[in-house]
Amino acid sequence: MLKIIVALYVLVTSAALIVIKLSTSGSVPVLYSNSKVHFSINILTIVGLFLYGLSFLTYLYLISKFDLGYIIPVTTGLVYIIIFTASYLIFREVFTIWKIIGISLIILGLIFINIKK
Repeated sequence: MLKIIVALYVLVTSAALIVIKLSTSGSVPVLYSNSKVHFSINILTIVGLFLYGLSFLTYLYLISKFDLGYIIPVTTGLVYIIIFTASYLIFREVFTIWKIIGISLIILGLIFINIKK
């Protein structure tokens, strides 16, 4: 059951980031001008914020059940991998050799963290 909640957290967090990025395409979400703050909020922004709220609640549950030294690196690493892939597939961002090496090191770190004594 805990693995399912970890997967849910990783997917919801990644989805929140992707949706918020999509919501800001072509516009700045928060603008400060003439001593005033202006917000540009659309339906994707609202969905992204909702997903972030759900992600936060899931995060609270996870940190109550796992050691911080384990759960934070694992979930953060998995989110990085998903975002890295999504940035290429959805946003057509460029893969560089350094990004690929970095993601490879994250994957290697996840393997090491999960080795049982």
